[in-house]
Amino acid sequence: MILIGSRALALRAPQAMTRKPVDFDWVCTKQEFDIWMETESHKVSPKKVYELPEFHKWIVEGSTNCEFEINKPGSSTEMLMDIVEGDSESIETPFGLVPTLDMLFTIKDSHKYKKFNTNPKMFWKTLVDWHIMRRLGAEVRPEYREFLKLREKETYNYAHPKLNVTKDNFFKDDNIQYVWDHDDIHKSVARGEHPAYTYYLKDGEQVLTDKAKFFALPQEVRLNGVIEEAAVLAIERSLVPHTGVWTPEYAWKFALAKVCSSITSGYFRQFAFEHVPEVMKLYPANYWEKFQQDCADGKVKLFTGSKY
Repeated sequence: MILIGSRALALRAPQAMTRKPVDFDWVCTKQEFDIWMETESHKVSPKKVYELPEFHKWIVEGSTNCEFEINKPGSSTEMLMDIVEGDSESIETPFGLVPTLDMLFTIKDSHKYKKFNTNPKMFWKTLVDWHIMRRLGAEVRPEYREFLKLREKETYNYAHPKLNVTKDNFFKDDNIQYVWDHDDIHKSVARGEHPAYTYYLKDGEQVLTDKAKFFALPQEVRLNGVIEEAAVLAIERSLVPHTGVWTPEYAWKFALAKVCSSITSGYFRQFAFEHVPEVMKLYPANYWEKFQQDCADGKVKLFTGSKY
């Protein structure tokens, strides 16, 4: 059996822990799981045992919850077991083999963009762990890249917005009731003279951005791009349609988590995720008040997209 997750990290690099591990996470064969159920499960006083066949997992809920990812031929799980069992750096413990810090980081890296719906708790947990592990020098080794690629393919099963389209097509069919003009909101929350994204739009495009332009800009503009995207998202999808439900700060942080996971993709999402600590320090505290004032002053027009 291979121990992964926070329990494994606590054994491999206790200095990386910011919280006390609660659950156990293992990767194992079905036979190893059955043996554990017979010989070890009494230690957690199981109250509920059930299978998640679509994820090839068994869950044991008790005094301590335990999750078992069952080996499947041809999957990343099989590849993980082969790598860890054949690695002289793996640690043997009473709880099973503990992978290298780099492998634990690679597993974390494989689901760092995982989509969430209403609760971003797991996103922030993953993000904090990822950044701490990277500060400790963890990296995705070349020999782990094939595993990472397969793990990501198994994890990310949702589509991202297409950017090489017109603005009308970009906003079509996203189930959002737009009230205010999107570009005007961007202008309202802009931290510079113009919205940051306008500096790295691809020539001749309305939505698609240019990676070369983006990385040629000063870091301040790149960070502003992330900050502004989160502010616009918070306004359009939280603060306007659900006024008073969330504070502007919570709405912005929720939107930032979306920007760093499922709303964007590619180089921009990677940059946003890797620079969250810097972005958080630059929280635009007055963005909602300024937007409301700009609406009152007529600087933000009503949405006139093709679907209205």
